[in-house]
Amino acid sequence: MSRINRRTHCSVGRILASLSVVIATGSIVGCAGHMTLSHEVNLTSSNAIFLTPSEEKTIYLQNRNTSDNPNINFAELPNKIRAKGYAIVDNPDKAQYILQSQVVLCNKLKPGQTVDALIAGGFGGAIGVAAGSAAALSGASLSQIPILGAVGAVGGFAASKFSEDSIVACVVDAMVQERTKEEIQQSVTTNSMPGPGTPQSQPGAFGFLNQQSVSPPQAGQVTQQISEIRKGTRRFHQARIVASDQKMWLSVPEASKVLSDKLEDSLAGLF
Repeated sequence: MSRINRRTHCSVGRILASLSVVIATGSIVGCAGHMTLSHEVNLTSSNAIFLTPSEEKTIYLQNRNTSDNPNINFAELPNKIRAKGYAIVDNPDKAQYILQSQVVLCNKLKPGQTVDALIAGGFGGAIGVAAGSAAALSGASLSQIPILGAVGAVGGFAASKFSEDSIVACVVDAMVQERTKEEIQQSVTTNSMPGPGTPQSQPGAFGFLNQQSVSPPQAGQVTQQISEIRKGTRRFHQARIVASDQKMWLSVPEASKVLSDKLEDSLAGLF
């Protein structure tokens, strides 16, 4: 073998060795940042609800689910409320408190969606998307990354996809009415804010690493503010509650039981 061929062979060997190290490093980083082996459950609310204490401990329940996940039905909520000394009644006119809840979303978060974006709209608000958070490589083009960094990104990307955490979130709009001794007048406002748009893939290097961009707000999305003046012997309290579960390879059915229990505890905890 000639001296030139030996030098070329050595150079190629060094490059391949360097690439292997970079890919391995990217794989380790990808795995380290995405592996959650146990359920990591969090709960957040758009605002706090404070109810006036009363000796009349009767509650009327009305639970609705308009999401595409029928597994969230709050079947144990009545028992959890009874355990706190309250009686469940069938007639709302005879109840001291009326608890109404509606599940508006319960599924895996899509690219760009965050819990903060889900809670930001408040009671009755739109389900938003966080702008820019879906970028697979922080929006950078592989043409702007040196070759070793690009290969490392590919290795990390593939490893992260293999060990990537899934986040399932359930969004519940809750309203509590409490009976008052005297007639009151209350202004109730509901905000509906548009999301900043949905992530869209753009062709990237190698044909399989797509960059992510965020589209403008969807057509028909407008900012709405609905205000009502209500008079009577009922005081209204409203809040949006979001429970999320994060785990590697998490499925929606697996997360549903965990999130349903968490939301039931939150709703029962209002009393």
